[in-house]
Amino acid sequence: MDGTEFTRGPLTGDAADDVLRRLARVSGQVQGISRMVREGRHCVEVLDQLASAQKALDAASRQVVRHYLEHTVAEAATDGGNDPRIFDELMTVLFRHR
Repeated sequence: MDGTEFTRGPLTGDAADDVLRRLARVSGQVQGISRMVREGRHCVEVLDQLASAQKALDAASRQVVRHYLEHTVAEAATDGGNDPRIFDELMTVLFRHR
């Protein structure tokens, strides 16, 4: 990030498991897309699969953002919320991952 990030815990527990499952699916999708390109499949078919993989990545991103909000941001808010860096970081995250 830009030096304003908080050093909080990593993605853990059920959230980490969910994201890992989603990423494993995306990995399989990307391998399938590569195979489609090598086989000379129609561009529209490839584009449809790329869109599907992107949606799956977006879902994984939403899960990570949710965990970030529930843990890092909530913890910073309960710690008094006096450090403006959390708001800078939150704005960066939200605008980067909308």
